[in-house]
Amino acid sequence: MTEQTTRALLSTALDTADNIAIAAAAAAAGLTTYRTLATRPAETRFTLAVAAAGLAACLTDQATTQLRRPLRHRLGVPAYRYAPAPAAAPAPAPSREQLAEEVAADAAHRAATGAHGLDRSGGSLTEAANWVGAEDGTATCELPGGAHLLCVPSPADQHGYSTRTYLLVRDGEQQIQVSSISELVALLDEPAADTAQPADNEDQAEDPWSALGEELAIAELCPAAAVDEDQADEADEGEGAGLP
Repeated sequence: MTEQTTRALLSTALDTADNIAIAAAAAAAGLTTYRTLATRPAETRFTLAVAAAGLAACLTDQATTQLRRPLRHRLGVPAYRYAPAPAAAPAPAPSREQLAEEVAADAAHRAATGAHGLDRSGGSLTEAANWVGAEDGTATCELPGGAHLLCVPSPADQHGYSTRTYLLVRDGEQQIQVSSISELVALLDEPAADTAQPADNEDQAEDPWSALGEELAIAELCPAAAVDEDQADEADEGEGAGLP
């Protein structure tokens, strides 16, 4: 018989003796109380007997614990025996694909959490199901009109906190930073930016017939220039008349 087996048997014997002592004390106290209250109604006698038995059991357990502690210490038996917890099966190591999915799910959750800064009412932007995370930590939320809201995390500081920037993205347009849901709605209501049309004067500058028209109508458009030309013609005629 090994030492561990011997200790187990001694502990079992001590526990059994304690249980017998507790049960005996409870039974004696309950029975004594029930007989003592013979003149009382049966319900009262039974209730008080049960209460006396419980009190006696608690007091006896405390007393036996104090009495058996030196004996257990001398015999090398622990005061209490605990059933060994079943060994947990080792969890399999996560795969690369699983980690990528977890990163995307984390990005969507963090984007929805950070969106509380845009919408304090906890609307649709704060729902993680409306966000699609990516492996790089960004997340997108689809919006009406083919636009989407892009959440871009910034590098974490020394305490591990990271802020997030929300950008409105539409095809063919520059990304616009959004700081509130009202600003987002206002941007969505704005019409899409059209391609800039060339000015009329540019078209006319490129048209040779327009240039010719300007040359032919310069006297009408510039009266001062026309007066100067008339004075020059008169001077030439005067000089011609003065010749011999």
